[in-house]
Amino acid sequence: MKRFFLFIAAICMYLSVSAQAMAPITWTAFGLTFNAPRGILVEEDTEDTFLLNNSRFYISIHALDSEDMTKEDMNELVKGLAEDDGVENPSGVSPLDLPQFHGVVLKGITDGDPCRYACLMTKDAGSVYYISIIYNRTDDRVVDRMLKSFKMEEDME
Repeated sequence: MKRFFLFIAAICMYLSVSAQAMAPITWTAFGLTFNAPRGILVEEDTEDTFLLNNSRFYISIHALDSEDMTKEDMNELVKGLAEDDGVENPSGVSPLDLPQFHGVVLKGITDGDPCRYACLMTKDAGSVYYISIIYNRTDDRVVDRMLKSFKMEEDME
């Protein structure tokens, strides 16, 4: 019986550590909204770049020149950006299909921390966004939920 209670306590501790309180945040220049850790600080919010950080996350989002870019180009783009940043042990590029975006994602390690590099292209207008999420002491599922939460505000499209 004592082992059972220790097992339950361990599961509760794991869930409390891996659970991250999330809240929607919007890059107002583009109406791009996603769930980010509650209380994360916005470091830069310009027409080109949206940077956020806290002790566990460094999130960088950039609007890219999407002229003549196709969704097939996104694989090479995300690989090239990860290579330029020195990402180690990159995974293969995986599709990330969201209601409003075509996307791809790559996992790796940068400066000893896990990272995700993603590229999203709006299905309607073809706008392209490059996303880099560097994280630590956080379950990968939190980052997956974050990436899957990206959407465009309806009144901005």
